[in-house]
Amino acid sequence: MSQLMKWAGSLPLLALCWAPLLMLALYILLDYIRVLRLRRSMPPGPFPWPLVGNHYQIRLPRPWYYMDELSKQYDSPLITLWRGHQPMVIFHDAWSISEVLDKRAAIYSSRPQMVMLGDSRNASAHDQAVLPYGDVWRQHRRMMHNAVGMQAVRAHRPFQDNEVKVMIRDLLQTPEQFVKAIERYSVSVVSCIGFGRRVDQSDDSVAQMALTFMEGVDLVIPGLFLMESIPFLLQLPRFIYPLASKVVNNGRKIVNFFTSVSHEGATASQPNFSQLLVKEKEAGKLNDEEIAFLTGNLIGGGVDTTASTTITFIFAMCIFKDVQRKAREELDRVVGSDRMPDWSDESRLPYIQAIVSESLRWRTVTILGGIPHAPIQDDVYENYLIPKGTWIAGNVWSIHRNPKDFPDPDVFRPERFLDEARPFPSKKGHSAFGWGRRQCSGQPLAEQGLFLTMARLLWAFEIKPALDENGNEEQLDVFAFGTSENMRPLPFKARFLPRSDQHRDIVLRDGAEAREALRPFDGKSGVQMPELEI
Repeated sequence: MSQLMKWAGSLPLLALCWAPLLMLALYILLDYIRVLRLRRSMPPGPFPWPLVGNHYQIRLPRPWYYMDELSKQYDSPLITLWRGHQPMVIFHDAWSISEVLDKRAAIYSSRPQMVMLGDSRNASAHDQAVLPYGDVWRQHRRMMHNAVGMQAVRAHRPFQDNEVKVMIRDLLQTPEQFVKAIERYSVSVVSCIGFGRRVDQSDDSVAQMALTFMEGVDLVIPGLFLMESIPFLLQLPRFIYPLASKVVNNGRKIVNFFTSVSHEGATASQPNFSQLLVKEKEAGKLNDEEIAFLTGNLIGGGVDTTASTTITFIFAMCIFKDVQRKAREELDRVVGSDRMPDWSDESRLPYIQAIVSESLRWRTVTILGGIPHAPIQDDVYENYLIPKGTWIAGNVWSIHRNPKDFPDPDVFRPERFLDEARPFPSKKGHSAFGWGRRQCSGQPLAEQGLFLTMARLLWAFEIKPALDENGNEEQLDVFAFGTSENMRPLPFKARFLPRSDQHRDIVLRDGAEAREALRPFDGKSGVQMPELEI
C-alpha cells in the first residue's frame, strides 16, 4: 500500500516532466499534417520528413544538379522542397520564372524569413539584400542606385579604366597570380566607390573581408545548414550547438568591420558612398548597422560577378580558341594595334559584347539566382498554390542550359547573342542578374567593367592553357567548377602571351601611367580584418 501511495504521489511530477515533450510531439504531428495537406496543392517534389522536411534528402555538394534531376523526374519546371515546415519552390525554366517574378513583381518582390542569411547576421531588419519589400527597402535601393545605378556608374569610368590597365599589366608581369590580380582589381573598384580608397594589394583588410563576404551567398544553399530547417537551433548555447554561436559572432564582427571602414571612408578626400551614408545617419535616416550592410553589399556584390565571371571567361578562352580568333579579328579591324580598346569602341564591337553575355550565361556566378524571393500573399500559378512567404528560387544551372533556349548549352558560343530573332523573356538574353524588382543592384557596374576587361584581355594576349611536364597543353574540363553558389572554375593555370612586342609595350606603358593616375586614391585602412571563427 505504501509503495502504491508513493507511486501515486509522484504522478504530478511525472506529468510535469512529460507534458512539455508531449506538447512538442503534438505540435510536430499537427504541423506535419499541415505540411502534407499543403503539399497536395503545390508543385511536385520529394516526400518531406517530419520536422526537417527534405533537408537530408538534398544531395550535396552542388544541389543544383539534384534539383535539375528532380525537374526532369517529375517532368515539371517547378519543384517543391521543404526547409523544415516551410516550402521552397525552385523554377527550372526561364519563361515560367519570368512569368512570376517579372510579370507579377508586385506580389513577388519581397523576401522570405531566412535564418542563416538574415537572423543569424542580425540582418533581417537592416540589410537591403534580405529586407522585406517596403519603404525601408525602397530607401536603401535608392541609395544604392546613387552609387552603382545606370547613370552613376559612368562617373566611375576614369578610375575603373585605370584599374583595368593596372590589372592587365599585372597579368603580363605575374601571370601565375592572375586570380589574385583579378580579385584585387574588382575589390579596388568598389572600394574606390564605397570608401574613396583603392586596394593595392590582395592582403588589404578590405580585400580580405570582401572575399570572405562573397562566401555569404552560400548561406542560402538548400540542405547545407540544418538551422534553416530548424530555426530554434540558432538559440541554443555554444556548448550544445557551437555552430550557431560561431555564425552569430562572425556576423557581428563583419558588421563592426564595415561600420568602422565606412566611417573611416567618410573622412576620405575622394568622394564616395560612405560620405553619403554617414550624412543620412546624421539626418536620422540610417543607423550604423544599415550603413555596414549597404557598404558590405556594395563590396560583396561588386566583387562576385566581376571576379568570378572574368575567371570563367579566361577558363573558357583556354578551351574555345576559335572564339579568341574571331574576337581578335574584330578588335584588329575596329581598334588596331596602336592603342587599347575603350568604351567609345563598344558599339562597334558586337562580338566582344556577345562574349560578355555568353560568359554570364555559360557558367553563371549566382547559380541559384542569388537570394530567394517571396510572395506577399497566396498565389496560384499553373494551378499550383504558392503560399505567402514561400522561398522562390531559380535554378540557373537548368535555366541557362535548357537546349530549347540555348542549343549545345555547354559550348561557349557568343554567336547565340548576335541573333536578334532568338526569343528569350529578358532583353539581355540571359538571367544572370536575377529577376523583377530585386535584380542585382550592381548590374550596370559589372557589365561596364566586364566589357572593358574582356576587350582588353583579348586585345593584349593570346590566352592559352598551361603546359604540362611534357610540353603539351593541359586539357581543361568544362564541368570542373567549384561547389559554391558563387560559381567559378576549380583552380587552373593559364598563359597570357603578348600578341606582339607593340602590344606588350602598350600594356606596360598604359599600366604605369594608370597607376600614377590612381595616386589620389592611395591610402591604407586603419581597420584590421577581424579573426573569424571557422
